[in-house]
Amino acid sequence: MILFFMIKILTHIFNRSKKIMMNLNKLLAVMAIVFPMAIAAFEVTGDHFKDTFKITSVTAHEDGTSFNAESDSAGQYGKVYLTYNLKSSNSSRNSGTWIGYGRGISPEGNLAIGNLMGVWTRDGSIISIKSLDEVTDGINFMQGTMNLISGEINVEVYKVD
Repeated sequence: MILFFMIKILTHIFNRSKKIMMNLNKLLAVMAIVFPMAIAAFEVTGDHFKDTFKITSVTAHEDGTSFNAESDSAGQYGKVYLTYNLKSSNSSRNSGTWIGYGRGISPEGNLAIGNLMGVWTRDGSIISIKSLDEVTDGINFMQGTMNLISGEINVEVYKVD
């Protein structure tokens, strides 16, 4: 009789474990599908401005390239001058880091100074750039593209704090 109850209990535990394992497998399958989609869906939102800068000069160096650009209407910063110093992190020159500096003067005469730092990738004639920038009025996140053929830099700048 005791053997019968032990077999009954073990059977119950086994069936319960089997159900738990099936539920865990379902959960893992859902996570395998949803998690990569959540990563691919990264999007920055909030208070921001968009602008287009014109590249005014390019200087090639042994380990990178410097771009100077300007815009007449860069959000609250007004007339803005930028320098981006891109450094390659590999021999194919498809990605790397960059530092830069910005100076802006608003129509009211307010001077803004920025220290810029980020990463870049290149696909053909398009360089994608992202950065966290320390600017006179706080921290900004910037993302954009540089078109090496048209000489334009299109950016979106978001306030972080």
